[in-house]
Amino acid sequence: MYSDFKVISSYYDALYVNDREYAPEAAKVKELLARHGAPSRADLLVLACGTGGHIPYFKDDYHVSGLDLSEDMLDLAREKFPDIRFHLGNLIDFTLETEFDVMICLYGSIGFVKTEDNLRASMKRIATHLRPNGLALITPWSTVEDFQDLIVVDAADNPDLKIARMEQVRLKEPKIVEVTFHHLLGKNNDVTYHKQSMEIGLFSREEYLSAMTDAGLKIVEEYTGTDVRGGAYIGKRAAG
Repeated sequence: MYSDFKVISSYYDALYVNDREYAPEAAKVKELLARHGAPSRADLLVLACGTGGHIPYFKDDYHVSGLDLSEDMLDLAREKFPDIRFHLGNLIDFTLETEFDVMICLYGSIGFVKTEDNLRASMKRIATHLRPNGLALITPWSTVEDFQDLIVVDAADNPDLKIARMEQVRLKEPKIVEVTFHHLLGKNNDVTYHKQSMEIGLFSREEYLSAMTDAGLKIVEEYTGTDVRGGAYIGKRAAG
């Protein structure tokens, strides 16, 4: 799995964490979880939590903790949320000493597992850490059926940091997407350039569903609305 977020972590929040997107997404996620029986004040683990960008939208409703592969991202998350417990680990083989009522993986971060074997391993780890009737909500990083090459253009204009973002998203080989970041960073009257490429796994709808089902998660909903980026697959662990 990819874990080198050292440079990007330093400006990740300024560029990617956006209340206009995160707030309605979190509201819909909470609605979906409640619909399928998530208890009040559930123990919720945010998988691939990064710098904790989604934490503010869940911490007042659940007992929240986070897990991420990048120590750089987690350092920032711990600084922002000293009362939240964060775990260092990857989605493929993480082992924690507790179980959860809910586990969520947003923003398509599941794609960083890269291969179908890793996807299946990840779903097994998720199911293992869920309590009976626990819920897993997974947002895909696009799907084989829906993916298209594209160029993303965006900018952030803050008083102390200005960012121009262009990202090339292309199918590098069957079922592997390459994302190349081109970021111009303006700070202290200086402009620097950062380029970085990441490979992300591209899975079919059936591969997501079968990985969850084979791990022991019953699919209770496939959400296809636009409030949650990429939609969501929701699975429930059997009661017994």
